[in-house]
Amino acid sequence: MRNWFLGALIIGATGCSWFGNEEMVGRLETGSSKLTQVPEELETPAYVELMPIPEIQDPRGLVGTRYELRRPEPLSTRYGVDQIVIKKLDDAQWVFLDIPPSVVWPKVVQFWEANNLEVSAADPSLGILTSKWLTARQGEAESVFESIRQGNVFRNTRDINLYQFKLRLEPGVRSGSTELYVEQREVPADAPYRLDNMVWKGSSDDLALEREVLKAMAYYLGENISQGTMSMMASGLTEGRTRLIPDRIKPELRYKLDFNRAWATVGDALENANIPVNDINRSTKTYFVYYTPSHLSKPSFFRKLFSGGDQTQAATDLYEVRLEDVEGEVLVTVYQGEGFADGLAAERLLKVIKEYST
Repeated sequence: MRNWFLGALIIGATGCSWFGNEEMVGRLETGSSKLTQVPEELETPAYVELMPIPEIQDPRGLVGTRYELRRPEPLSTRYGVDQIVIKKLDDAQWVFLDIPPSVVWPKVVQFWEANNLEVSAADPSLGILTSKWLTARQGEAESVFESIRQGNVFRNTRDINLYQFKLRLEPGVRSGSTELYVEQREVPADAPYRLDNMVWKGSSDDLALEREVLKAMAYYLGENISQGTMSMMASGLTEGRTRLIPDRIKPELRYKLDFNRAWATVGDALENANIPVNDINRSTKTYFVYYTPSHLSKPSFFRKLFSGGDQTQAATDLYEVRLEDVEGEVLVTVYQGEGFADGLAAERLLKVIKEYST
């Protein structure tokens, strides 16, 4: 009995090769099967195409080309960059998380509640969180923040300031990541003007205090982010600030960033991806890099073992990675010699830069 059942399973598993497999292959190759023919005497229902086949978009010009398909790329975009890290560029500083905004938002709200940062207004759809005016003793950033946490300072005490914080949560440069910015302002407790008339100016009054809050928030998120909840209201914060536009001749990588941030982002991405930089020319906005299409950002254990422990990749092709401001974005393209680099090689290089951008 057991042998008969096993045989039935084998027949069932291989049956598709016995019953019209060639016909199925033909149908797949032609795109779709014919519509069902309804007899004329019956009412014909309205057909709705549930899985329409879109027209082929071929920006790389690959129609008619035969090539071997590689394994699909991993869904995760985490390629060795720290999951939570504080980034800094000039006076700007922020927390970078390789986690979607919808997951980060609830934990940020919990951080504010746990640290006595009473919320005055919150809009998860915009990623904005504003505190009330908080009372604390004047002093160094660490002691000020600790005073706010304790919440035991009264407004009629001497040497007291009022502090307010505004958090901005944005989709990160890398797909599926998040950036957190904090703006802080302060006034003396006996300030003679109306606090509700004050306008945020876009920068903090005390950068050290801003960093103290960012640092505390980064530690808190590192300890609690795995205890997963997500905000449906914040799920709309998905529009990334990086997009790769494939093309057979001139593929492009576009950043929705100011130029200084984009320049630093490309430099960091090249370093994190282990792509050797031969030279840098800031005046022409160009990185000169050595790159081969077979480049491995992280060589495997056996590759390192059989190469004698040398992790330096033999890369003989010199490319120019150029940046330029175009219509409010920073455009990144790849050149080689006197013109554009090979389209597929350039696209692979830009893709590596995009995946390592933070």
